[in-house]
Amino acid sequence: MKKTVLVLVSHIEQLRLDNYLILPNALLRAGLRVWVADIETLAIADRHVTAACHEVDESVYLKGESLNSLPSHPRPVDGVDLVWSLASPHPDLYLSTFQLLWVLNQRVPFVNDASALLFMNNKITLSETIPAEHLPESYVVSDYRFLFDKLEQDRARRWVLKPANEGCGADVFLVGMAERNARAIVQSATGNEVANYERYGRATIGLSRKYTAMQAYVPNVTENEKRVLIVGGEPLCGFRRYHHDDDHRANVTLGNKYDGLTLDEAERAFCRALGQRLMTYGIYYAGLDLAYPYVLELNLVNPGALNYSLKATGIDQSDEAIQLLLKALRERGKAAL
Repeated sequence: MKKTVLVLVSHIEQLRLDNYLILPNALLRAGLRVWVADIETLAIADRHVTAACHEVDESVYLKGESLNSLPSHPRPVDGVDLVWSLASPHPDLYLSTFQLLWVLNQRVPFVNDASALLFMNNKITLSETIPAEHLPESYVVSDYRFLFDKLEQDRARRWVLKPANEGCGADVFLVGMAERNARAIVQSATGNEVANYERYGRATIGLSRKYTAMQAYVPNVTENEKRVLIVGGEPLCGFRRYHHDDDHRANVTLGNKYDGLTLDEAERAFCRALGQRLMTYGIYYAGLDLAYPYVLELNLVNPGALNYSLKATGIDQSDEAIQLLLKALRERGKAAL
């Protein structure tokens, strides 16, 4: 009997050339049965974890049909052989969804453990997963005054300010005291505490703080930023990231150019060592933003790499990715596939 993999996605109108389309088809070619379900349909029914699942038919799914047009039915999913979550829960359902994922993960192996997706797919926990010598000087705080003091220590130094739990380049700023808007950006990034308390009062508005991450700007980032896909502990593919002349961000989703990936021996050895480390945390599929020797971010939920590597080189490495993944899961006794 074929083994079954449940792939959790976020409901979208049209399937595109990304992981939602590439990975289920590669799983099919590997001889596996594939169910696709919207992550927001997870539920518990009489102790069973259920989801509204569509059993992938290769003849339909390969064409990129509208997800709305594919029939789905509620099914118990705590008897599948593997779960692959490619979606972040909606903010309003975030905690409840991760609690459901945690319950499911007690019964079924995940490609990336539910606890890892919750705790490690952010800017806060990099200091735990990345060796100190490979992480730029970083701070995660909710106190704007701390960041002011840090900026004042060297007014010529530049930093990258990032929301602690966002992605795709949203609200990422390059700051330094050489720019007159640095203080305003820092206050905004940490919740505009001063302005909100002055306008509304703490008693009325309550706490007006949020966490932000501030990371030392890596000078070689514009010359050597890469997205590396690490599968089963091995660097497989990815793409070279380029920056617009007038933008410090290199996100492809924001229209930046990209090219095929090349890694030198030092980069490859580092990525392999980090990949082995990530598997000890239950992470078998990750996108690494690298400006060697520094790691800028980890992307664990739905890292774009296979699609842009294919577009850049014309080579589809999704079958190789699935073979590497299944091999690592078997060898570590995590899943018998």
